[in-house]
Amino acid sequence: MMRRLKSLRLLKNKIVLITGGSSGIGAQLALEAAHRGAIVVVCARNKEKLEEVAHKCLILSGRPSFAYELDVTDPDQTDQVLDQVRHEVGEIDVLVNAAGLGEMVPVVNQNRKSMAKMVNVNLLATMYLSRCVAKQMMDQGYGAIINVASLAGKLPTPNSAVYSATKAGVIQFDNILRMEVADYGVQVLTVNPGPVATHFFAAADPDGSYLSHVPSWMIIEPDSLAKTVWNNVGYKTREINVPGYTSAIGWLYQVMPGIGDWAIKKFFDFQQNKDLL
Repeated sequence: MMRRLKSLRLLKNKIVLITGGSSGIGAQLALEAAHRGAIVVVCARNKEKLEEVAHKCLILSGRPSFAYELDVTDPDQTDQVLDQVRHEVGEIDVLVNAAGLGEMVPVVNQNRKSMAKMVNVNLLATMYLSRCVAKQMMDQGYGAIINVASLAGKLPTPNSAVYSATKAGVIQFDNILRMEVADYGVQVLTVNPGPVATHFFAAADPDGSYLSHVPSWMIIEPDSLAKTVWNNVGYKTREINVPGYTSAIGWLYQVMPGIGDWAIKKFFDFQQNKDLL
């Protein structure tokens, strides 16, 4: 089984399905996979942007690429798209759950609708897609499931309570899914990036109050993140924390949470944010 899993290290002619593939991290992962010779399938709600990404993938890989319109929060549509992919493209070798959204505001200022939407997109959709594709990969005896979580799922920061909770949920879901599928040759890789230079914050943090507290040297370039992710597929890697030093910070927070809370509130100038309530 490990030999078949190792075949994913090159990605050539492997079928890679990516949700959230029309922009941001998902699009960059699609382009890098295509550069490595994969047959890329991108899914998202914006069909026009999806087709642009798929066309770029075709040029990069010289292989067919596909775009499927998908609302990941709709399980019936998810089932339908997965059936289409299997019949029109083939069995999925790598699944990437990169669809996600956030809202960086104090939790007391969030309405239930926006809270539910984050849970549905970031957590429930990731769990359902992983569950569906894991069954197929167990039958074929190999595969990789890559779920994009976040550093926010390990380190609490003000104004991101619900978003962070969904990402913490993804991390724990992966920890258990990994145990359940490991004996079938399926890798479960959790990706925990810090802030990435995409349009994510344009919607999640429109006034810049969250991002303004993040120093520029902490911002991650999406193409660099994509290379790091694909360099770890087909191995026994469980988790990627980017930047790498955040692994140590996360460990320190677990050991000294009181000091961690004080440092994080100081870093994010949390008293100023409380005054906005």
